[in-house]
Order: sequence, then C-alpha cells, then structure tokens
Amino acid sequence: MSDWPDAGGGYYYVAFAVEKSRRYHSKMRAFYEWCYYLTRAATALTGTASFFVVLAKDLGIAKYLTGVVAVSAALDSVFRFNRKARVHDLLCRRFTDLSAKIAVWEPKPAALRKARAERLRIERDEPPVRRLIDLQAHNEECRALGKAEGLLIPLDWWQRTFGYVFTFGMKRLEQWRADQEKAGSIQTAEPTIVDALPKQDEATDILATETGSEKTPEGGSSGEILPVRNVEESKTDFSGPRPAPPRR
Repeated sequence: MSDWPDAGGGYYYVAFAVEKSRRYHSKMRAFYEWCYYLTRAATALTGTASFFVVLAKDLGIAKYLTGVVAVSAALDSVFRFNRKARVHDLLCRRFTDLSAKIAVWEPKPAALRKARAERLRIERDEPPVRRLIDLQAHNEECRALGKAEGLLIPLDWWQRTFGYVFTFGMKRLEQWRADQEKAGSIQTAEPTIVDALPKQDEATDILATETGSEKTPEGGSSGEILPVRNVEESKTDFSGPRPAPPRR
C-alpha cells in the first residue's frame, strides 16, 4: 500500500485524485458496456421475433418489432457505446498504472512532480466529465479511506441513477457544502484536492519539462495544454478532512 496518504499535503491529494479517477472511469466503462449489450440484445431478439411474426402473417406486430430494431441500431450507431466503453477502459487502465507506480514511489518532491505530470497527461485525453458520477467516485474513495458517512456528498437516487446522462441538482450540493463549512464539519483551512494540484502555469511547466518543449510568450508550451478537469470543479469540491484509517 502507498505511503502517500500518510504523508499528507499534496501527496495525499494526488493519490486520492488518481484513485477517484480510476473509480470514475471504471463506472463509466461499465455503463457504456451495459448500453452496448442492451442495444445489441434488443436488436437480435426483436429481429428474430419479427421474422417469425412475418411468417405467421401478423404484419401489425411486425411493424412495431421492426421499429424497435431500427431504434436500437440507430442508438448504437449514433452514440457508439462500444467505442466509449473502450475509451474509458483505456483511461481506467492508465490511472491504475499510475496508482501502481505511486504505490512503490517514496513520498518525495521529485516523485510528486512526476505523478502530477503523468496525471495531467492522462487527463488531457479525457472526454467531458459527468460531474455526478465523478462525485459518486469521490464518495466511494472516501468510504474506502474510512471517512464518516456524514461527510459524504448527499447524492440522491435520481442523481446516482441518471448522472451518467444528465447533470442536475448541483445547487443543492453546493448549499450542503456551505452548510457543512458553517458547521465546521469540513475543515476549509486544509488544502482541497484542487488546491493541491499545480496551477495552469505550473502544469505547463511540468509538462514542458517532461516533454522538452519550450514555453510560448503567453505562458503556455509549444505543445497544446488542455485545461485540467479538476481545476474547473473547485466550487463544488467536497473534500473533507484527511482520515486517519488507511484505505482498505
């Protein structure tokens, strides 16, 4: 098990963010695989049923079954569930590989910079993030670290179920965080996951150093640096105090 969580500060938060991202992509992969298999099964079953209905000369039912086949094929063709599942599978593997490296790296500044740089390279290839599923992954990692249930983000059933497709109810969650801060349940003085990440200029420096590219006059590098996902999530970051128990 990695010593980074016990080291605190940036070590803890980078390790936490990597584990959370690994869980997030695993959940998204499972969802898109489920969608893919569902559409394939619907196409196969209704197509077979349509064939036998036509043989029985019941053209009325055959029209509806044929419509189901067409809708299923169209969904699979437009949304490319199988392709999206492969994308998230690859990202999950990359975050898992980084987590394995962190598990053997000593918590030293050089290793921290290396982990941050590799994490930024992975996040650069991420598709748009489903915020509610990201928060679900956050809760799962908090449970694994032994955080109290009262500190977990209160996602309702609708958000947990339909968060794979829609993002809604964020104002309620932001209000919950504000109430927790007022009550002192969340130690706002302690750096959040976002605070532990390098700023955009620092991120550019890290990637430029790793790739050997030169910085442009505007502060970027000659290579394209895309925004970091978690930097945009600062106003709805729900990190609580660092728990003492190790991650199970």
